[in-house]
Amino acid sequence: MALVVLTVLFVALPPDSPAVLAVVFNSARLGSALRPGDRDAWLRERARHPVHLASEVGCLIKTGYGTRHRVREQLGAFAVKGGVLGDEGRDYLVVGDWEAANGTAGGDLGAAVVDAVGLVMRDERVAEFADHVRFGKYRSLSAAVGAGDEVRAGELGAKFGWELDALKFIMGMELSYKRMPHKKWYLILDDDTFVVKESLELLLSHLDPSKPQYVGNAVGDYRARFAHGGSAVIISGEAMRILFNRPDIVREAYVRSLDETWGDRLVATTLQRIGVYIDERYSHYFNGEAPDMARIREDRVCSPIVSFHGLRKPGAMVHAGTTLGRVRKPVLWGQLWELFGQTPLESFENSVMRGGDHVGPGEEEIKVWQGIKKAQDCQRKCKGWCLAWTYDSQRHQCRASPWLIVGPRNSAGEVSGINLSAAKSAFRKCSPVG
Repeated sequence: MALVVLTVLFVALPPDSPAVLAVVFNSARLGSALRPGDRDAWLRERARHPVHLASEVGCLIKTGYGTRHRVREQLGAFAVKGGVLGDEGRDYLVVGDWEAANGTAGGDLGAAVVDAVGLVMRDERVAEFADHVRFGKYRSLSAAVGAGDEVRAGELGAKFGWELDALKFIMGMELSYKRMPHKKWYLILDDDTFVVKESLELLLSHLDPSKPQYVGNAVGDYRARFAHGGSAVIISGEAMRILFNRPDIVREAYVRSLDETWGDRLVATTLQRIGVYIDERYSHYFNGEAPDMARIREDRVCSPIVSFHGLRKPGAMVHAGTTLGRVRKPVLWGQLWELFGQTPLESFENSVMRGGDHVGPGEEEIKVWQGIKKAQDCQRKCKGWCLAWTYDSQRHQCRASPWLIVGPRNSAGEVSGINLSAAKSAFRKCSPVG
């Protein structure tokens, strides 16, 4: 009887009502808990939906005036191996928040940048909001760019570029759908995001683009569970078709973008209105960190990793593209140490510790002990449960985590180690995929 009542409510209520969203969220949690065995086994089955990334996936790259320098390096990183991006305009599109005299702002960035924010401001669907504060901020940035005041424009971009970013998503998606129609999939990337060609191909070749699908690194609470934009967002062609055949919902999304904090969350809440929700079964394939900061957990060492984020330092994007460009199969989380680590994992045999930090920042799930006198005492705290530990000799602090990271090259005053037996035990379980 309870199931019947829930079904009736689910059908009768709006698809974005709190009750429906709670059912969707908790059903996903329950399904994950009850799912037995290897959660990646489905990727070893025959691929029923082969995809050619460069021609069948429309890619939307978002940049801003303050971060525009990243675009050239990102395009260069993808060009190392090729096969992800096709032709500019036909297969990928770059959008930003400023406009040059010729109507685009590519300059020496390697691609033309469409001023998505300017298009939103001039769109008749939001004409009644012409005096909105965000449009005022856009005008300030445009004036500085137009006057050639690089310093002022850079300051403004750093100050409120994140607000203007929220305006790029829906316009960028609409431009992508109109200019790159009939794609099987649409991929949304930040300008500091890199995706692994073989891992992305493997994932998409096992998903049906003729169904409305929304995939990525799920974050947020049940009311607005969304794919983290920096980790890459994937939307099927069918979901895009349904959305852009609902002009009422699209207009509402433009209006809400004027006050939304996070544009990636706006994508989710907009898709919720057409009954499309993020599929959390695939969240563990997406990553919101740079390769040296990605958290390698026991439950995902054998899973393919699709994306990296935060590649902002000069050379970081090209280094990732060059390193991953040598790989011809899907990259697993557990391979990150081999690919990006400074020393072999086996070098931690016999309780070796080295300068650095293999735990990384954060508080959630990290255990911290104060007043620890020496590194060996910290190492003993790790035995039996953690994958990595870091000891700060200046603060006499010990930190341990259920994951390990490659970590930064230098970490003053810190030594770190790996629970090698636990790491090896996890890595031995891996079976080939792809």
